[in-house]
Amino acid sequence: MSKFFRFFGKAILFVLIFAVIVRIITVMGATGEDLLMEDTIAVVRLEGVIMDTRYLDEKLKSLDENEKIKGVILEINSPGGAIAPTQQLYLRIMKMHKPVYAVMESVAASGGYYTAAACDKIFAMESTITGSIGVIMEYTNFRGLMDKFGVQSVVIKSGKMKDVPSPTRELTEEEQKYLQSNINDFYEQFLRDILKRRKIDEKKLRELADGRVFSGRQAKQYDLIDTIGTREEAENAMKKQLDMPDIAIEEFYEPEQSLIRTLLSQAKSITQSKGVDGGIYYLYRPGF
Repeated sequence: MSKFFRFFGKAILFVLIFAVIVRIITVMGATGEDLLMEDTIAVVRLEGVIMDTRYLDEKLKSLDENEKIKGVILEINSPGGAIAPTQQLYLRIMKMHKPVYAVMESVAASGGYYTAAACDKIFAMESTITGSIGVIMEYTNFRGLMDKFGVQSVVIKSGKMKDVPSPTRELTEEEQKYLQSNINDFYEQFLRDILKRRKIDEKKLRELADGRVFSGRQAKQYDLIDTIGTREEAENAMKKQLDMPDIAIEEFYEPEQSLIRTLLSQAKSITQSKGVDGGIYYLYRPGF
């Protein structure tokens, strides 16, 4: 009889241990929002030059699909960046069924402001650098230096515009018009999407959208933002809108990268923010 009880006890212990292991694996495989037990306002962050937005795009999508998440606050500290990733974030926010508030910090300019404009409300500090609505393309021409050292560039291409812009020669008038037409098209897309979300007269917006930057206080005067305030003010405003004064606040920030990956990412961001790769950007790029 005692043997039976010992066997039975071991069996129960084994089942309990197995259940704990399964639970641990399940928890480890779950995302943060999957573990929420109460209604929550989620806080996510857009930091630095906008290049790879896959994590943030997927996070916003999953937060929107989670019934426990009642609203999202997007902290923005970005000078903008590449055009397609910026528009991807804008479109993701536009698709969301829950209120999304932007909180602009030190800088939310060009593509950073583009992203903020998709949100239902925009908060900023008086000193936030914003605006810089426009498009920029910059590259270096080494032709003079190459001539000095007797270096010649040889290009074989399938079409006359394939190497435009080239760092080894001057642009022709036709090439200049071609690049300008592309920049103008991206610029019109920027204005179109701002006008969808902000109650600003188009003529007035075009006057403001010449690339200049504004303080948060100026942006409020021009209706580019809604409110001067910090994340705390944004949280209180969303609680009021939701009529949930005691709702929890939870941060869902991107996981920390390794030191090497972080340094490489920062170096890439600095290089791209200086426009040395000849790309076209929604980017605020002050002089260094």
